Amino acid sequence: MVTPHLPPHQAANALLPHQLGQALAERGHTTRFLTFGADGGRPGTAYVRRRAGRLRPTRLPQLLEAAETWWKARPLVRASELAHIHSSTWMNQVAARLCLRHRRPYVLTHYGTEIWHHDRRDERFRRFNRDAAHVAFYSRALLDRARELELPLRQASVVYPPVGDAFALRSPAARDLLRARLLPPEGALLVNVKRLHPLADQATLLDAMHRVRLRRPDALLLIAGAGEAEAGLKARAARLGLDGSVRFLGLVANEQVAELLAAADLFVLSSLLEATPTVALEALASGTPVVSTDNPGGKELAGVFGDDVTVVPMRDPAALAGAILASLAAPRRTRPATAGLIASRFRLASVAERYLQLYREALQG
Repeated sequence: MVTPHLPPHQAANALLPHQLGQALAERGHTTRFLTFGADGGRPGTAYVRRRAGRLRPTRLPQLLEAAETWWKARPLVRASELAHIHSSTWMNQVAARLCLRHRRPYVLTHYGTEIWHHDRRDERFRRFNRDAAHVAFYSRALLDRARELELPLRQASVVYPPVGDAFALRSPAARDLLRARLLPPEGALLVNVKRLHPLADQATLLDAMHRVRLRRPDALLLIAGAGEAEAGLKARAARLGLDGSVRFLGLVANEQVAELLAAADLFVLSSLLEATPTVALEALASGTPVVSTDNPGGKELAGVFGDDVTVVPMRDPAALAGAILASLAAPRRTRPATAGLIASRFRLASVAERYLQLYREALQG
């Protein structure tokens, strides 16, 4: 597994390699990892050190990282039957070249950024995709975008992200206990879990919350995450008079996220750009309906899960507030069909089996 991140990072391209490694080990396979970072003491993992940011415009740090990748990846590639490469970085592309040199197939998974921002002119990136035995995309929208860009792909498919077992339906009594820790019995609980970043557009969510509280002063919004937009968002919440209606929780552990999503009446996603928003899937797995902007991932989930996902226009606080208020006026949990879809298509066992199928096909040539 070649990936820029591993836990404790909570990025999708950290969680999926980690989860796949666990699932493969349970099936008797051996997995090794190559990732960025200082030596974290993780068994079976080699680390490539990120170089000084101030020198990155000179490309010297990238060249040093590429050289270290070549040195550390070579014994891993030679000892492996196959590589699974997650996302596109210097490290990932160097590992791909090593795979070709040592005649090892590689499977590539794209998560979003590398496809959304591809300009058609990067020939290295095109070769990176062309030479993969199979390219898996985190969503249908990403695969459609790759085809629009005419990326050369031998084989390609959509493999959605897995949802952890901690995200599951709770009994009414268990939910009541979780909710009692967070708000009064008659209150309404909204949750957003995303990095605090302009693309997550929590600013629009705060503007919508300002409208929501005029009609539902009992509503509480919990925002879990950290990032460069944190100070500005807190200042915006204060200007809007939301001090008693919005809480910024910072980074929270996955176990706490699972409890928040199970307790919530509604998960609200205000993002401008998503592939498949894993946190929205986790909310649905917890029995909590979703209101999302019409980013590609939000629209795709609505197509899969029907009216358990309500979609509104991006950057439209009034529309977002209206959808939230409508949902709170008729509170409910997700449909049984949604639980069935999660179980059959989005749990780790089925995702791991799908990737094992891709690995077998790649090894057969």
